[in-house]
Order: sequence, then structure tokens, then C-alpha cells
Amino acid sequence: MMLRSFLWVSVVCCLLACESDTTEPSFTRLGLSYFPVEVGSFREYVVQDISYSLLNEPDTQRYLLREVITDSFPGQGNELVYRLERFSRFLPDQSWKLDSVWTARVNTQRAVVVENNTPFVKLVFPFTSELVWDGNALNAKSADRYELQTTSEALSKEIESTIDTLLHQSITVVQSNVSSLVSDSIFSETYVNNVGLFYKKSVNLEYCAEEDCLGQFIIDFGRDYRQTLTAYGKID
Repeated sequence: MMLRSFLWVSVVCCLLACESDTTEPSFTRLGLSYFPVEVGSFREYVVQDISYSLLNEPDTQRYLLREVITDSFPGQGNELVYRLERFSRFLPDQSWKLDSVWTARVNTQRAVVVENNTPFVKLVFPFTSELVWDGNALNAKSADRYELQTTSEALSKEIESTIDTLLHQSITVVQSNVSSLVSDSIFSETYVNNVGLFYKKSVNLEYCAEEDCLGQFIIDFGRDYRQTLTAYGKID
């Protein structure tokens, strides 16, 4: 009788262990740890935004950006939605000024950020090789092909940050990578494990296409935006 009871307990324990393995997926294995969300967490960036036009000299804006998750609330299906307040300032000794308010949400299938009332699917889970999805799947824009890649050596060298040692744990979402003699359309976001968005690159440039300047990559108009992480953590 005691042997039978012992065997029954062993079977139950095995079943519970199996159930635990299937109902509690590893956030690291899925990729969710590349998009951490926690009330009170913040990230700070340095931004360089250059606008080009045919009639004027390039207009370069350099400023500091701070993103803080200030609150969370239940959304559709009781999925938690996080309030992301974005502040900016031009100099370190200036006060932060509220720039905009976005929201973010994440589950075991995808991470979504609502930017100026437009939702974008930033990441999908679980991470796999050659992972591709539509970043505009939740908005009215035309389909936009996002692809998950390892961060290239060239991109790693391009990123200049005081904490760039974190990049060995990074992945990059390539949103566009089209280059020619007359234009560049390069959009990507680089994420670091347990940190989140580290580097954002948005380059959309048109070059001179006249016979005497073709191939010289003389910018006619466009925009070159770079956003680089400088600090992150939790507000005390």
C-alpha cells in the first residue's frame, strides 16, 4: 500500500513539473528580455537629427531624450499597457520638458509601441533565425517588412556610446535597408538584453542624380536621425 502511494505521488510530481515547464516559458529564451517594461524604469538617449533641403544649409538638432515608464493600466483582454512619458532638453543642466506620451505593451507573441497614436509591432516572439513580420500589422499603413538580425560588426562600430560594451548582447530589427546611387532608405532599431532599445537609426536621403554629380552622394534633401542610449535604470 505504501509503495502504491509513493508511486502515485511520484507521478503527480512529474506531471506538475511538466506542466510548469510548459506554462512558464523562459523570457530570455523567447526574447521578451530584450523589451523589458517596468513602472519606474527609464532610459536616456542622445539624439542627432539632421534635415537636408535644396534651398538651405543642413539643419542639425542635438538634444537629450529621456523615456520613463510612469504607470500601467489594463487594456483590452486585461493586457497591461504601460504609459511611456518622453522628455527632452538641449543641455544637461536644463530641466526636462515633457515632449510626448506613448504607450507600450508586451505579451508572449509581440511587443507593441503606440507612437503618436500609431501602433507599431516592434518585436515578435519567440526569436528565431530569419524572423520576419509586418511592423504595420496593427495600423492602417501599408505593410512594412521587419527582419530580426544579429547586430552587424559595421553597425556596432558605428554606434558611439559610453555603454557600448552592452552591444555583445544585442539584436537588430532591420526595417529598411535600401541603398542606391540616388537614395538611401535605412531604418533599424537595436535592442540589448535586459535593457531595451539601445540605438535607433532612421536615414532617408535623396542624392543628386544629375550627370555631373551622379554617384558622388551629394545630398539634395532628406533626414538623418540617430538615437543612442547613454543611461538606463530605475527611478528611486
